[in-house]
Amino acid sequence: MKSNYILPLLFCILFFGCDDTLSCIIPREPELPNKSFPITTVDSYFYTSLKAEINNEPRDDDYDYYFDVKGLPLGMEYVVNYRTLKLQGIPEVPGTYRITVYLDVDGPFRDFQDDSEILCNYSTTKSYLLIVESQ
Repeated sequence: MKSNYILPLLFCILFFGCDDTLSCIIPREPELPNKSFPITTVDSYFYTSLKAEINNEPRDDDYDYYFDVKGLPLGMEYVVNYRTLKLQGIPEVPGTYRITVYLDVDGPFRDFQDDSEILCNYSTTKSYLLIVESQ
């Protein structure tokens, strides 16, 4: 059973080198939560929030978070408050909407002069489903 854990570790060391071993085993990258949005109705106020984080990074409060949102229904908007993305408004048209959230992070520990990266990835994307029913 122990050999099942040793082989992936050995693979990482051989192909990625020692510096990337921890990145292979414990990836550090931005993450958006898995979440199901509640069903809402036309002309009713809707609000939900998502809090972003960086996996396996205890200093994720020290990073800057940049959000972009596509696919919101007419009448809704998004507001960014540091690591929290708020989706709010009064949807005007019924339907099923696939809302895509794009997240980019940049941190104080990143050195653009050096090729070494602090995180495995500096961006992520996740899609959510919003159902707006007619009254």
